[in-house]
Amino acid sequence: MYMVVAFNRGRLQSEVGGDGTGLTAAQAIHFAHQMRQEEPGQIVAILAAKKSWLGGWPYN
Repeated sequence: MYMVVAFNRGRLQSEVGGDGTGLTAAQAIHFAHQMRQEEPGQIVAILAAKKSWLGGWPYN
């Protein structure tokens, strides 16, 4: 299972699939493509699904 995250200037902008459900590879590619089209300057990454970054997970 995968998740897609988008960063802009070092800050997390959006996340899909980090709610515990995760995404299939095809879904992750689709969302990553959409995020890149919406805002070309952001960094988009497909990662292994983890607990939500937006929900207070302490990534250091």
